[in-house]
Amino acid sequence: MDDGKITIKITIAQRIIEMTILKEWERYYREAEKIINDGFFNFAKQWAFKDHQDILSKLLIDVVVKNIECNERLQEYEEDLIPKMIELNELTDRIRID
Repeated sequence: MDDGKITIKITIAQRIIEMTILKEWERYYREAEKIINDGFFNFAKQWAFKDHQDILSKLLIDVVVKNIECNERLQEYEEDLIPKMIELNELTDRIRID
């Protein structure tokens, strides 16, 4: 494709999915494929299920919860970092004046 996009096939829970993506994002999709399938098989070993949808739903919930927790930690980190950056900037300004 001329617009920087490619078509790839990934397999999720034994289902092949064809997607058109930005070429530079392929490694992210491949890593996502691995993470999803690893999680899928780990959940399948631990819980009883009627169909793949049950496991994929549990996996999706787990991924979203981890994402929320990660975003909260990053926000806390930024909140701690910003005052320190302001102090450092003020100190730098004072050093330039002297």
